[in-house]
Amino acid sequence: MAEFLHREDWLKQAQSIAVGRKQRVRHGFEASAAMDVYNNEDSWSAYCHRCHISGRVMKEHQSVRRIIVEPDRIAPVLATTIPLNDASPYEQKQAWDLLIRKGCPPQVIPEEVLWYDRTVRRIMLRSGPLALGRALDPNRTPKWLPYGAWHGLPMVWTTRQGAGAMVLVEDALSGYKVAKAISTFAPESSLSVVATLGTIITDRFLPYVRGRTIVCMYDGDPAGLAGYNTMQRRLRVWGSPVVDRRPIKGDPKNNDLAEIFAKLKEFV
Repeated sequence: MAEFLHREDWLKQAQSIAVGRKQRVRHGFEASAAMDVYNNEDSWSAYCHRCHISGRVMKEHQSVRRIIVEPDRIAPVLATTIPLNDASPYEQKQAWDLLIRKGCPPQVIPEEVLWYDRTVRRIMLRSGPLALGRALDPNRTPKWLPYGAWHGLPMVWTTRQGAGAMVLVEDALSGYKVAKAISTFAPESSLSVVATLGTIITDRFLPYVRGRTIVCMYDGDPAGLAGYNTMQRRLRVWGSPVVDRRPIKGDPKNNDLAEIFAKLKEFV
């Protein structure tokens, strides 16, 4: 059974700091400070790096409505980012609750990709020097933030590499779900999967799609349709045929693996 910190060990210290801040304190009578306490928007929490256990108390009598806006500049990957498996049981549950809700249960996203940063409460998807952070807090905006060495690179997220047709999706989680469907049913396929992080093909990304067959799996909504139509017009002049394989509604990660692959098997 998972262990949790007793609130009397840390709660008053967490309540004494400003909202949105953390502080390193002693846990009990230990010789040095090894416990982080946090005053979050919706709760007070703590994590002891020596004991590897955590605690959380929700602010039940507060109604927090303030939208948390983060800067849109690209920051370095945070030094406090840790593998998700090393996060506390509570933090892992919070992360997996969101991922499962978004159609990405365990085994869809490779374990080495999944990281977490408690200072910003974001799931961090990592690929070499790049990272994408997905907020756990529904009031935090933007939901996704890029981190790392993106300078000079197209703002896209590749989840499967291959020399064949390229499947384009809107978001990274859909990218991993589509890549999982391909690797499950056709592991030797040369299909590649790229999330364009929106519905726009940027100039910086054009050289990567030029001359290739493009399979559009944007969301099945008006924005996804508009993105598909724009993509078709733009890539036609580069000799890149664009095939529409968007779901009828929702986005690809809401479908099961077999449904996703059924839309792609002709390109394998």
